[in-house]
Amino acid sequence: MNKTRITGSIIALLGLFTVLVPKVFFEVCGAMGDNYMKCHWVAQTEVALGIATIILGVLAALSGQKAAASAYSVASLINGALIILIPTKIIGVCSSSKMDCNSGTKPALIIAGALIIVVSAVNVVLYLTDKKSE
Repeated sequence: MNKTRITGSIIALLGLFTVLVPKVFFEVCGAMGDNYMKCHWVAQTEVALGIATIILGVLAALSGQKAAASAYSVASLINGALIILIPTKIIGVCSSSKMDCNSGTKPALIIAGALIIVVSAVNVVLYLTDKKSE
């Protein structure tokens, strides 16, 4: 298995983890009457970003061209940054530190996003330093 397939597979698995964090591992708040807490919208957004990251990881792993796999990794890197920014700056989570979304979901998403960024960057660097790049 070549390096691009390995890094692409890792990106896809981290995307799956991103999808599962707010829905399975650290469930966020549900509806409060007719209103939703901020963490609900974080979960919805993170699921979408996670699915996109899974797709990008699979495309990178299956791509026969290293340049295309590198481009998918750049897109994954951007998704990783968004995965971090959604719960920390863009939308945020509940203000209570005792809520699962603040004590579990947010840190797990930060870790997932950071790992996606690192693995994606490694894939891009591998492409740029490969003397046999297509």
